[in-house]
Amino acid sequence: MANAEHIPPPELLRSQRNVMANDRDGAGTAQGNDPNSENDEWAQPMDYWYNRVISKSSPAATTANPSALGLIAFGYTTALLQGANTHWTEANTPYVTSAFALFFGGLVQLLAGMWEFRRNNMFAATALSSYGGFWLSYGIYLILAAGGVIPESGTEGLQMMLSLWGILTFFYFVCTIGLNVALMVLFLSLSVTFFLLAAGQTNTKCMKAAGYFGVWTAGAAWYIAFAELLNETWFRGRVVVPLGTMTWPNKHDRKSPKNA
Repeated sequence: MANAEHIPPPELLRSQRNVMANDRDGAGTAQGNDPNSENDEWAQPMDYWYNRVISKSSPAATTANPSALGLIAFGYTTALLQGANTHWTEANTPYVTSAFALFFGGLVQLLAGMWEFRRNNMFAATALSSYGGFWLSYGIYLILAAGGVIPESGTEGLQMMLSLWGILTFFYFVCTIGLNVALMVLFLSLSVTFFLLAAGQTNTKCMKAAGYFGVWTAGAAWYIAFAELLNETWFRGRVVVPLGTMTWPNKHDRKSPKNA
């Protein structure tokens, strides 16, 4: 696990990083334009969820950012499952979803969460691993129930399961307050989706609404994922595709009151 002392605090935000990059562009120095330079902020890995630069001396810097992969896997599987709820696809769509739930939305997202632990990003690691486990569990349930190995769960059992995930997701939403707007939208939308799915077990209108909310949630996940990918690959770390960075005063200040 990365030593926290090696990771600069989030006061060095990407907006400041842009200003630094623009200053170097204006100066036109060879060092400022060298992506391999130790002093080049463009060349340093970013933690997009916490809006901080990761020091090259930190062990976390040796691991590529896995959150985009996890969000893409989550968004794809979520959107695919909602095809049946929105009536865009056949009612048996969940069965094809089960395969993707096991490997793409499940295993791939779980691995992304494990890699986030390596990058010292506790929130991303916890969230991605949780939903990876959710998709693995849901995929196994669909397969076993369809094969008659286990009986299908009753309505009340499904409602309780979905409601608990809605509550957990709302807690994750609270954690995103102050990080960035895109993450807030994602987790709040997902929480609403879970509650609508729970209500939809006995109400067809709520189930259809859950389908549309689920597609919206998948779109939010993909927006964050491709914002990270585009900012990293096309724009070398500049904030061109925004995530709506938010910073609370002294939110990440590690100084004690005595040293403040």
